[in-house]
Amino acid sequence: MLFWVIAAILTLGASLAVLIPLASGSKGGSASSDHDLEVYRDQLSELDLDVARGLIQPAEAEEARAEIARRILRLDNAADKSAARQPSMATRLVATAAVLAVPLVSWGLFSQLGSPDLPSQPLSERLAKNPADSSVEELVARAEAHLAANPSDGRGWGVLAPVYLR
Repeated sequence: MLFWVIAAILTLGASLAVLIPLASGSKGGSASSDHDLEVYRDQLSELDLDVARGLIQPAEAEEARAEIARRILRLDNAADKSAARQPSMATRLVATAAVLAVPLVSWGLFSQLGSPDLPSQPLSERLAKNPADSSVEELVARAEAHLAANPSDGRGWGVLAPVYLR
């Protein structure tokens, strides 16, 4: 039972690790682009003050305004591209369905094809049944018992025949 609890917790954790980013989308670039836009606006207002004080010539101010405008446009294009990269609602629904379907389908297949009701086999018992540790007489007796129950097993007869010929 402990295995099933641990498996369920791990499956839930893995599913949530995929679903949470899908649900929230990417919102990281918004705050930095707003800050950058505010900086560019401050630069434009400082540029106007510098022209009014006579610190720079009007021609130089126009070049600086053009450069700031190019930076603002580049920022706007980057924001448009990041908005275009966000997955659509249909994409999110398909991804969510796939993430939820994988554990459900695997659980269903295991319950149909697997054997969840088999008792556990401790390592000590499995090591005790190792055929390499058995004597030849024990192995022949096991093969004969198997062939008595399954006389049409050609592979079993093929394994046992060379032993009989010796």
